[in-house]
Amino acid sequence: MEALLKEMQLHQALGSVFDQLGTHRFWRALVLALRQLAPLDNALAVRMWKAAPPVALEECTFAGPLQHDSPVPHYCRGMYLLDPFYQTVREGAERGFYVLEQIAPDLFRSSEYYQSYFSLEVGQDEVQFILPIGEDSALSLSLGALQPFDALALGRLQTVSCWVLSAMKRHWQISQDQPSPTDTGGLEDQIGRTLEQFGGGKLSEREAEIARLTLRGYSSKAVAQQLSISPETVKTHKRKLYTKLGIASHTDLFSCFIAELMDEQKSH
Repeated sequence: MEALLKEMQLHQALGSVFDQLGTHRFWRALVLALRQLAPLDNALAVRMWKAAPPVALEECTFAGPLQHDSPVPHYCRGMYLLDPFYQTVREGAERGFYVLEQIAPDLFRSSEYYQSYFSLEVGQDEVQFILPIGEDSALSLSLGALQPFDALALGRLQTVSCWVLSAMKRHWQISQDQPSPTDTGGLEDQIGRTLEQFGGGKLSEREAEIARLTLRGYSSKAVAQQLSISPETVKTHKRKLYTKLGIASHTDLFSCFIAELMDEQKSH
């Protein structure tokens, strides 16, 4: 009887999803349906642009606010640049269901982005349904959890991904009323530009590359693999860029980056 009741609740939630296609209630209805399958604590639907800040479409929180103010404006103003899911979209992600552990850099959970932002605002785990819409953007539905998703929850979400993505696509086709990206002054690589600015022109191109990958959570070994150089060369570059910027740690690098990023956003 209990199993039948749960199944009935899921079917009712699915009915609500279909009823809300093309309306502003669609995203929340979809999240509530998925919450029947996995223990979600928060969710965020956004339109991600490859060369512009994301546009938030819907935010849902079920475990109480993780902080007094919503983190979404902060994310859309610049934190998205360190988001591995955004990087996946920017690199041309195909339609599908994506799991954090499969796309994040090797030291993501040790990065300042994870410890200072992600763990506080999203939780310990995240998955996303990503649907490309055209060549320059994608719809993304993020599901966050305060505890890691177990294999059963991931399996359920993977199983339903076909209809979830189809529902997202149909909703988009019906609505066609999503906000356009704001003028970003030709934002092609704001991470690199911001690193160059807060370094006062002191960083070399290679040092800026290493700083950017370090901020995203790559270890020295992984950075070396990305750039086809040795780990010792990476460490040497890190020491030089830390000296040039007057900092002593990854935490200092992260703080400098965020401060300069916020200043740049205010100037536009």
